[in-house]
Amino acid sequence: MQKEKILVIDDEEFILQLSRDILSKINYDVKAISDGNAGIQLVKNEKFDLLLTDIKMPEISGLDIIRQVRTSNKEIPIIVITGHGTLDIAINALRLGAQGFILKPFTPIELGTAVAEALEKTRLLRENIRMRTLMPLFEVSKEIISEIDPKRLFKSIIEIAVRETHADRAFLCLIDEATGNISMEEDYGTSPDFLRNFQERFGDKIMKRIVKEKKSLFITPEGKPPAGFDEIAIIEDMFSSIYMPLTIRGKCIGIIYLDRIGSEHPFTPSEVELVSVLSGQAAAAIENARLYEKIEQSYLSMIVTLSGVVEARDLYTDKHMKDIADYSVEIARKLNLYDNDIENIRKAALLHDLGKICVPDHILMKAGKLSDEEMDVIKKHPLNGAKILDSIEPIKDTREIIKHHHECYDGSGYPDGLKGETIPLGARIIAVADAFGAMTTTRPYRKALSIDEAVKELNKFSGIQFDPHIVDIFISLLHEKGILANPGKDL
Repeated sequence: MQKEKILVIDDEEFILQLSRDILSKINYDVKAISDGNAGIQLVKNEKFDLLLTDIKMPEISGLDIIRQVRTSNKEIPIIVITGHGTLDIAINALRLGAQGFILKPFTPIELGTAVAEALEKTRLLRENIRMRTLMPLFEVSKEIISEIDPKRLFKSIIEIAVRETHADRAFLCLIDEATGNISMEEDYGTSPDFLRNFQERFGDKIMKRIVKEKKSLFITPEGKPPAGFDEIAIIEDMFSSIYMPLTIRGKCIGIIYLDRIGSEHPFTPSEVELVSVLSGQAAAAIENARLYEKIEQSYLSMIVTLSGVVEARDLYTDKHMKDIADYSVEIARKLNLYDNDIENIRKAALLHDLGKICVPDHILMKAGKLSDEEMDVIKKHPLNGAKILDSIEPIKDTREIIKHHHECYDGSGYPDGLKGETIPLGARIIAVADAFGAMTTTRPYRKALSIDEAVKELNKFSGIQFDPHIVDIFISLLHEKGILANPGKDL
C-alpha cells in the first residue's frame, strides 16, 4: 500500500527534524521544508495527503499559507503547529480551513494521534462526498443505458456531464472503427472555431495518448501538463480540463472532454472521478446502441430481401414497395411524427404486401377479374403478412400497420372493419400511398392512370376509403414536388 504523503512547514529545524523522525517511523512519507512560500508551491505541484504548518514564521505566517493553499486546493487537510495557542489564532485558522492544532512542545503520541485523526476524518469525509456524488449516477445510468438512438444518446451524455460538473464547455468524440479518424458527435458551449482549432492542433495527439494509455488527462492551472501539451491550457481561456476515455472491454472508443473557463473554480479530483464513472456508463450505452444498430441493419436487410421476394412474384409491382415507402415517409414527416414512428411506417410500407407470398400464382398474376373466392384469398394477405412478422421482435411495431392497411375510413374495409381514427395512423398513411402507387402502375387487367386521374380518384374516395386529412397532405406534396400542376381538389 502506498504511503500517505505529508508536508511539514516550520522555520525551526529542530521541529522539522522531530516531525520527520516521528512520522517516518509511523510509516508516513514525509517532506519537511522551512520556507513557507516554497511550501505553497510544493502543494501546487505535488499531491500531499496532509499539510502541517507553523503559525509564526519570519517571511510568511501559517495563516497566510493556509489562505493561499486554500485558493487552489480545497481538499487537503491542514494541521497548525504553534506555541501560541490563543483562541483568536484557533478561530482564524479554523475559519480558513484548518482541521486542528498541535501545541509546541508536543510528544510523539500527540503528533501521531493528531495526524492519524486528521487523515481518517478526511478519508471519511471524502468517502461521504464521493458516495453523495456518485449516487445520482445510478439514476443517470437509467437515462442513458436504455437509449438506443445514437444522436439522442450522445446529447444525453453531454447534458449529464455538464449538469453534474458545471462545466462551461464539453464535447464527445468517437474513433471511427474503420479509419481510426476522430468524429465529433456532440458538443456544448463550444464554437466552431474552438472545435476546429482544438482538433487540428491537439486532437490526434490527445487521442493517440489516451488510446495507448487508456488513462484520463486532468489539466489544472497549477499542475504541469504532460509533455507536448503545454499550449492546451491557454487555448480559448481554458484553465481546467478533463479528457476522459470511453473504454469498453479494454478498448478506447472515444473521449469525453470538459473544461472550465477561468481559474477561480478548477475541477476537483472528486469531479474527475465522477466523470470517470459516467464515462464507463456512457461507453457501455454507446456499445449497446451500436449493437442494436447492427441488429437493426440486419433486420432491414431482411426486410429488403422479403420485399424483393414479393416484387419478384408480381412483375407489375416492381419498385412498388419502395415507392410506397417513400410516399409514406413524406406524409409522416408532414404530420411531424416522431422519428421512431416514421421509421416504423417506412418498414411497414416496405412489407405491407408481404402476405401476398401466401397467394397462389394463378390468383396473384391473373389477368382477368377475380372471383369472389379468389378475392377472399387476396383479402387474407394483410393478416398473413402480420403473422409472418409475429415473431420478429425488432419490427413488431409494424404488424398492426400491415394488418390494417386495407381498412377503409368509413368502416367498409378488411380484415376488421375498423373505422376513422380507430385505424392505426400508419395504416391510413400507407392506404393513400399504396392506392396512388397502384393506380399509377400498369396492371394485367388495366393500364396505369395519369397523375391527374389518380388524384381525382383519391379525392372521390376521400372520407370513404381514405382519411381526408391524409389525402389533402399527399396531394399537397405532389403539388410541392411539381408532380401535380394544380393543388388537389381543383381536379
